[in-house]
Amino acid sequence: MHGDRWIPIRVLNTSSKTITLRRNTKMAEVSACIAVEDLDEDTEAVETVGVNNQAVSCEHFGLQETLTMLGLENLDIDSCEVSPYWKGQLMELVRKYEDVFSKSKLDCGSAKDIVHRIHLSDTRPFRLPYRRVPPGQYHKLREVLSEMEELEIIRKSKSEWASPLVLVWKKSGDLRICVDYRWLNARTVKDAHPLPHQADCLAALGGSAIFSAMDLTSGFYNIAMAEEDKKLTAFTTPMGLYEFNRLPQGLCNSPASFMRLMMSIFGDQNFMTLLCYLDDVLVYAPDEAEALRRLEMVFSRLRVHGLKLAPKKCQLLRRSVKFLGHVVDRHGVATDPEKVKAISSMAETDLMMEDGITPSQKKIKSFLGMAMYYQQFIQDCSRLAKPLFALTAAPKGRKGNAHGAAAFKKLHPSDWKQEHKDAFEQLKVALLESVVLAHPDFNRPFILSTDASIDGLGAVLSQVQDGETKARPVAFASKSLTRAQSKYPAHRLEFLALKWSSKMRSSMTPLSHKLSRL
Repeated sequence: MHGDRWIPIRVLNTSSKTITLRRNTKMAEVSACIAVEDLDEDTEAVETVGVNNQAVSCEHFGLQETLTMLGLENLDIDSCEVSPYWKGQLMELVRKYEDVFSKSKLDCGSAKDIVHRIHLSDTRPFRLPYRRVPPGQYHKLREVLSEMEELEIIRKSKSEWASPLVLVWKKSGDLRICVDYRWLNARTVKDAHPLPHQADCLAALGGSAIFSAMDLTSGFYNIAMAEEDKKLTAFTTPMGLYEFNRLPQGLCNSPASFMRLMMSIFGDQNFMTLLCYLDDVLVYAPDEAEALRRLEMVFSRLRVHGLKLAPKKCQLLRRSVKFLGHVVDRHGVATDPEKVKAISSMAETDLMMEDGITPSQKKIKSFLGMAMYYQQFIQDCSRLAKPLFALTAAPKGRKGNAHGAAAFKKLHPSDWKQEHKDAFEQLKVALLESVVLAHPDFNRPFILSTDASIDGLGAVLSQVQDGETKARPVAFASKSLTRAQSKYPAHRLEFLALKWSSKMRSSMTPLSHKLSRL
């Protein structure tokens, strides 16, 4: 420094272009140095985070900045619906278990002490040719296959077995590799391990206020294939024959094996502190402190068993989360607005063939599948959908083929009548106006209300909950009648409704309900 005016600095032009520095161009900023005293040896160290072998003080950075330093920039803690104190506590927990979160595509989990076996009833090999792929998609296909090889999900094969490749393009433009294993599945001895019923999962959330929804990285790929069975998973591509090192989607026993893995890890806590449905995990708790304790239990078990979470798909410490296509909070269970919007925005032409006037049985079935997923939210859903179901009935004497393909009958423009238009619109309106279903309280009585007419049977399970004076619906159910049942007299239909609706007793404790007629 020369006097009190000049500070020489060195300037380096790292580009290939000439840069002219004009007079009075701002080159740098100078700030006064704050004096810092040396700490004594016995001074307590400031809590730090290890990032690339460097110590970084959390107090100097926000939550998201700290997560970025940990390589977890896709994990959103700022959106947690709790106080700053509990966000800080969650941050400490994440730092402690940062290794259970995937930090890149290459950072995948691998379950320990479990492999998937395929037991066949017919061991004769089969070989199916690959389905043609447009040459314009070869580059993307090679790219995906190479990435899967690098991750050791697949390997080149010399198997005598071969199933056809199926390319699935996502909305994002990414390519997903799938395989048509129907021929292999037809010869596979089925695994009887059950999946939990979604209604049972959603009914277990009563009394909870804090929710954390998580998704495992890589899904089925966390489980290794048994070495002797890898050849059975071989699939054909224009680039050659490959087989899976990891458990693929499409095998009939893949869900059972994965659910068995999850039960071996969390079975003692399922329906008590958390819910497991394949690779989806939902931790629920009455308050923040208990929620953190349960999260630590989940993180520690995932670490022990070698599984990892996808940070982008984790919603931690929320008042409301999406789980199994529903929105859950302390008030109850509701439909997912995004899914309902997709259904309600469908136009009549979306159910038609390419000519725009002939109804497509396949498209009608697809619409009904989406709408009926939320049938427990719609009163008299079967009655509303009855005209559309009539159009989807399979031709007499025809059933699906041996590999599960459905049989469709040919429809004509004259088959689409006003009653079908009305049913289509009424179902969409009913979804938009669906109510929030209350969480059942199994310590309080239920009210089962039934109704019957020639159009079908209906039932509503409701309950007056703690602190409320009016009954809230817990679930709706409906059923269409057979031709013989539609001829029953009124009193017999009422008894039929009572008998049929008693299946909802699984939601009620013995002698804790009363019946009424709608």
